[in-house]
Amino acid sequence: MQKLFNADLLDIFPVERGLVYACKETLANGNEAVAFYHYNQEVDIFEKIPVLSYINYKFGETSYDVARVLGNFVTCDVAALTSNTKLVSYADGTVRVLGSAGEILSESKVEYLDNPACSPAVNGADIWFVVPESNAIINYSVKHNRIEFRIGSAKDKTFCHPSDISVYDKRLFICNTNSYKIRTIDLTNYTVADYRLFNEPVYKYFRVKSIEYAVLKSGIYSL
Repeated sequence: MQKLFNADLLDIFPVERGLVYACKETLANGNEAVAFYHYNQEVDIFEKIPVLSYINYKFGETSYDVARVLGNFVTCDVAALTSNTKLVSYADGTVRVLGSAGEILSESKVEYLDNPACSPAVNGADIWFVVPESNAIINYSVKHNRIEFRIGSAKDKTFCHPSDISVYDKRLFICNTNSYKIRTIDLTNYTVADYRLFNEPVYKYFRVKSIEYAVLKSGIYSL
């Protein structure tokens, strides 16, 4: 495990050759500003990028229209539903479905036990969210605006304040902030297993080709 960098993160996501992130930085005059960076894992180089490049990496071809419609385009997660639609999710449970031109097709509030769901992961027709305050993950239907089923509960210790979910190799990878674990769910039989254990909170996990990344309390690491 190798530490890549530390930053006051606002956003981070994988791209084709590495990752892109947004962070808070303090200017020479003492004011705070948001800065955007691209890390190229193939040549191990960090590059500061303009906001338009960040938006393009995050939202694709309709990036300008999406950013204009959303207003807050930094503190949200984005997942592709189809080739023409995207799902945008905020920490308060707000979920928007965007069309090919960046227009909002629908908007809803996704909650379980009155706690907001966030960090979407799309696997075919299935959309998964974590619900941190309920110690659960849910399978959600955009079409019917309802929870199809959930795994975990507030009283159960299967998940401990899950903060992020991703899908690789027919498995869900769930980061658990309070237990310092990444746990997996096999999508063929829904069995739960431990994947990685850290000595500090883990907030996010993703892959770029053969390289795994984790956002921990002390920084961003390649595993």
